[in-house]
Amino acid sequence: MRGTRSARLLAAAAAAALVVGCAGDPMTDSIRPERQAGSGERAETPKSTMLVRVAAATAARGDVAMAASLYRRAHALDPASFDAALGLATMLGQLNAANEAADAYRAALKLRPGDPGALRGLGNTLIVLDQPAQAIPQFDQALKKANDPRLYNGLGVAHDMLDDYKMAQAYYRTGLELAPGNAELANNLGLSLLLSGDVKGAVGVLRRLVGNPRATPRHRLNLALALVLAGEDKAAGEVARIDLDPASADAQIAYFETLKAISNPKAMRAAIGAHLSAAARGG
Repeated sequence: MRGTRSARLLAAAAAAALVVGCAGDPMTDSIRPERQAGSGERAETPKSTMLVRVAAATAARGDVAMAASLYRRAHALDPASFDAALGLATMLGQLNAANEAADAYRAALKLRPGDPGALRGLGNTLIVLDQPAQAIPQFDQALKKANDPRLYNGLGVAHDMLDDYKMAQAYYRTGLELAPGNAELANNLGLSLLLSGDVKGAVGVLRRLVGNPRATPRHRLNLALALVLAGEDKAAGEVARIDLDPASADAQIAYFETLKAISNPKAMRAAIGAHLSAAARGG
């Protein structure tokens, strides 16, 4: 049975975040249609292929909206281009246009069925769209071709959203066997343990995560929350002060105490899930 809305939001935020690309793009104005090759001449690169190359370079520079516009033009010019469809889907995901991204991933999969990258992208997008049951088959199919830790993370998130914590934790642990230093897998495992009521287990996992060079302030605050729930307020305050000034750290710990004080366990988990989801999304 599906769990609370807040728990599903938490799991979706843990997967990864997916604004629509700009319609105008002066960069492409200089790209002209190629002339036909004559006898003995080498055929020129199709315009769609050139657009894909420029889009990839633009994305690498960090201009996601411009890259999305370029990929969109390439896809319109050549709907049979897998690279254009996949690139468009990826950029739309980064721009939080999840519905459009899902359509573009499906277009890419029609061109190259079973592609693990496109399947993983579609699975992650379905999670953002709060469709975990539909996401699971995408990750499962991708695993037939790629034993990628990110696929186990996606499966874990999807099962957490369905309140199947035991299965979710098994997937996170499998992913960590493949990538022991993966901070997001460790963080999601800790949060899954926390939401399933295993506070001691969550503290252990998140404490180890904080020792990882890839740990972020968000990960450290998750540990502080787990420590408060475990009754270790002093240790929680010390962790919170790593990234926050003393007054802000004290306020954060006081807030965590209000979550702990909720008497109904189900309501407390819902409140914790809502808090963690908002934190992961930057809200």
